[in-house]
Amino acid sequence: MKGIKIETAKESDSEGLTRLFRKLYEGDEDKKFYSSKASPSNVRLGSKVFVARDHKRLVGFCWAIWYEHIKNKGVGIIEELYVDEGYRRKGIGKRLVEAALKFMSKKVIVVFVTTDNQLKDAQKFYESIGFKLSHEPWYVIKPKGKKSK
Repeated sequence: MKGIKIETAKESDSEGLTRLFRKLYEGDEDKKFYSSKASPSNVRLGSKVFVARDHKRLVGFCWAIWYEHIKNKGVGIIEELYVDEGYRRKGIGKRLVEAALKFMSKKVIVVFVTTDNQLKDAQKFYESIGFKLSHEPWYVIKPKGKKSK
């Protein structure tokens, strides 16, 4: 989609991220606390938030986390992914995940994503971009260039 930029979240994106988190967790009381602290400064070390920007408006985000277990070998997780309804099915989610995978590619040997069993569209999306069902509800992808054992 023309005009949509994918970039690392900035502190000035806090208001837009909070709006997107509230939409993501609408009706989910267990995760409601996330929407009150959606700020890049609240993202811990070992993680990064990528945003999709339509001019100045945030229309999506991807929160990537990685853990180092052994020197130069870690595990990555796509913790959250959300794209505003009016911007879905335009390749934005894929571009957000690609940005996260590119960023994590030198840090990890495998990337996981979890999704609810009822979210069939999300499962199809992750499969369409290269993730494979590992065990319910986990999906896994290996960054390009990494060999399976």
